[in-house]
Amino acid sequence: MPPKLSKDDKQNLIVAHLRATGTCHTLKELEKSLPTVASINSIQVKEYIQALTDENRIRVEKIGTGNWYWSFGSDERIQYERQLVRVKTEVDQARQSRTETTAALRSERMQRETEADAGRETERMAFEEQRAGLQEEVSRLRSAVAAAQSGIDSVGSKGVLQLQEDLAGFRYQAQQWTDNIYILEEYLRRLASGDREIIASIQRECYGDEYVDGGLRELEEKLVAMPVPG
Repeated sequence: MPPKLSKDDKQNLIVAHLRATGTCHTLKELEKSLPTVASINSIQVKEYIQALTDENRIRVEKIGTGNWYWSFGSDERIQYERQLVRVKTEVDQARQSRTETTAALRSERMQRETEADAGRETERMAFEEQRAGLQEEVSRLRSAVAAAQSGIDSVGSKGVLQLQEDLAGFRYQAQQWTDNIYILEEYLRRLASGDREIIASIQRECYGDEYVDGGLRELEEKLVAMPVPG
């Protein structure tokens, strides 16, 4: 018993038959010849012909009062050529799109790098400004401590009550600016990403003789340690 043919096999047999004849056929002619050629019923011929027409595997043309069907080898070649042109066009479009996308990504990357550099420069300038302010405040506090010490040494020229009030003011200022310095140190740690060597180097530069391991010597302690004449 011969193997059962699939639908695709039957369609291929129909197309091969039409090409082998090299001529056009009416539907009635095909209903007579195709059942034997493709092992189908005559009532299925119209269904197969319509499917092959929809797939552009065979051509149809209305001549007079009826339709004529054919399939020439040259038609298939033309169809393949058209398909090849379409595929090439799609490939060219895909390549163009990839080129444009790559260029856009490169431009975006360069823009982000430029913006990042500008941001780092802005932060650096802000830090330099903050550091200058910190150095100025440290110098002012040093002067205030020196003035307090000088006042104690020359207590004879001031009353004890006045001197005590001055010391209380110095203690308050020392505490206030110490808090400000701690805030600046926290900002410094963020800019330096927690790098202890960078932080310690900047602290030593800013604090000078007042630097101790870990930061600035507590200025308030110096004031507390000062004797208050009674």
